[in-house]
Amino acid sequence: MNNGLLIDETKKIVGDKMELDYFSRFAGTIIFRQDKNKISKDEIEQIQNTMSSNGIYSQIQESNFEYLLRILAEFPKVKRENRRINLLLFVLTIITATMTGAMNIWNDPFASWSNLFSGIPYAFGIIAILGSHEMGHYYYALKYKIHATLPYFIPIWWPGFGFGTLGAFIKMKSPIPNKKALFDVGIAGPIAGFIVSLFFLFLGFSLLPDEQGVIKYVETMHEWSETGKDSFTLGGSILFNFIKSLMGADHLPMWEIYHFPYIFAGWIGLFVTALNLMPIGQLDGGHISYALFGKNAKIIAVIAFVALALLNFYSSNWLLWTVLIFFVIRLKHPPTIDDSIKLDENRKILGYFSYLIFITCFSPSPFYIS
Repeated sequence: MNNGLLIDETKKIVGDKMELDYFSRFAGTIIFRQDKNKISKDEIEQIQNTMSSNGIYSQIQESNFEYLLRILAEFPKVKRENRRINLLLFVLTIITATMTGAMNIWNDPFASWSNLFSGIPYAFGIIAILGSHEMGHYYYALKYKIHATLPYFIPIWWPGFGFGTLGAFIKMKSPIPNKKALFDVGIAGPIAGFIVSLFFLFLGFSLLPDEQGVIKYVETMHEWSETGKDSFTLGGSILFNFIKSLMGADHLPMWEIYHFPYIFAGWIGLFVTALNLMPIGQLDGGHISYALFGKNAKIIAVIAFVALALLNFYSSNWLLWTVLIFFVIRLKHPPTIDDSIKLDENRKILGYFSYLIFITCFSPSPFYIS
């Protein structure tokens, strides 16, 4: 859309509520003006919302006597994605997660349908957690008129221990309009996934048998070990260990967690939540930090990255993640279209709370051999 057409489009939306500053065109921008006693900021925000739904982004400025509405950018309509790919990947992930769930309780998923279907509880848990995380992002992207795809699930399967998926993601196809939108889109995913993870953890622990029942169940798969020597073991986090003790489940060893589908899915959910809430680059935690602190978020990102790099001396689990962050995710977060919009106090409190979620869900050594 050329400048003339953009002016016509914005004038239709603004109507007679504000006046176009025709001289602003010669400075290469489009500005609407109105006296403060003739329009409220809420009315201007309604105009902005209508513009953003039409792919036009703007910024409110003000002087002592008047409001200015500066048109920042106009984005073309995004071509609708082929949702059959999303559906195919989703179905494949259901299959690989179900196969993995069956293998985690030592059932051969290729031996019979009943063996395969025994993996459904785990598949249901892990897909519900990952799906709620991504749909949290997707819902708020739609709310702010940000063009986003439906979730892409990543199926994976291999004989032996696994998750059955490498996670899920959505793609943003238009810029983030402001910090408020960035914050809401960024935090919605981890909060949704975190809540669903807690649900499956409490469900799993509530169904857990007593110590003798756990031993009897595990011995249907392999010999019971009191020490777990040479066993593949999951690392606990502050929150996971707290819930485990709260539910009276200290008799369940960490090297046997993956035999209990809902508990294992909940553990993965907390693990994924912590990964995403790292306050670095364009991870969800990076979005939250930038919305809270703007350009100063890079200081937090550098500190977090250095801490992560040093953590490799304690556990090699983080080597690949460190490399991915440095070369792919990067430390610096790009600005939104309008960084002038600040967060309200409730969002700030929720943002600080997300750091607490990160700390309590983080496991310094998530996988190790006992």
